[in-house]
Amino acid sequence: MLPRIMKEKRLRSLKVKVIQVFSKWKDPHEAVSYKESGILQSLEISDEGDIVFTISPKHPHCPCCLLNASQLREKLLSIKDVKSVLCDVIGIPGKERWVRSINA
Repeated sequence: MLPRIMKEKRLRSLKVKVIQVFSKWKDPHEAVSYKESGILQSLEISDEGDIVFTISPKHPHCPCCLLNASQLREKLLSIKDVKSVLCDVIGIPGKERWVRSINA
């Protein structure tokens, strides 16, 4: 079965909604958004509605930062037309545990 590709207008609307979430989402220890603080390293949104983003947490030993990243993923999943969300983590020890916990 072939993946369903969204129409251009719908995809553009999805991208705007996702970017709005990232431009407002804050790390618990920062007064600025993920995007402004440099936590967000990359963001890809496919034509099918799959989102892949990479973060580099500034406080890797803080449980509230892990919970915050998990809540961000849930928020993205709640957006209409989002099929899946995968978060990758870079630049911290034990990143595999973070990735497993966030994407569970």
